[in-house]
Amino acid sequence: MSEALIVFKAIHKDADKQTILQKVLANQETIYLRDKFDRTISLKPVSINSNMQLKCRPPEDASMNTQDGDTFTASFTIGHEKYLFETHPVVGENHVTLTVLNLFHLQRRRNYRYVLPEDYSAEFVINYLNQVVCAYTCRLLDLSTEGCAVEISLAEANLKLDDMVQAEIFLGDREPILVQGIIKNIREKDDMHLILGVEFNHMANASEGKIVHSLTDLQREIYFRRAA
Repeated sequence: MSEALIVFKAIHKDADKQTILQKVLANQETIYLRDKFDRTISLKPVSINSNMQLKCRPPEDASMNTQDGDTFTASFTIGHEKYLFETHPVVGENHVTLTVLNLFHLQRRRNYRYVLPEDYSAEFVINYLNQVVCAYTCRLLDLSTEGCAVEISLAEANLKLDDMVQAEIFLGDREPILVQGIIKNIREKDDMHLILGVEFNHMANASEGKIVHSLTDLQREIYFRRAA
């Protein structure tokens, strides 16, 4: 069974944020802070105020060096539900203060397709067509662990239903993800382009994991960029 994608659901209402954060405090949930060196630092909450600021005990097994404006990602779990937020930690002598910004509920959904923003660099490069070497560069429109939709120029298209493709997915500057699959549908977008629906076929577990992790990072990057 394919791994479920993580979908970000923004929590906008202050009252909802307060309720969730009060549960974090009451249950003494661990807050995991990821710093700019990609280290994970564990913090325990001590108190919360009306400004969405969590006061935490400093870590016992790690030092924290921060500068004004440094952005960190923090996460916590309540029951089986996971949450993520952006914060600018303030390190004091006895406490670390985390102002909770852009709080998200992380949900796992199967067969969910993430639509790529139009202004984001996302390509689907077909390297083999029916086991024959080729070179087709397509615009990646949406993506899941089950398949994707891509846009290709009519001038380049020499494809038909049930063709087998092997391709690399490029999302921004991340490492390419190798996938293989079958073309399941073809439709015209306009006079110049076609849209292909590709169903992944016997995809390696490593590729599924890379898709999930890449899309999780991508969603976080785009949400935080829009909120800035």
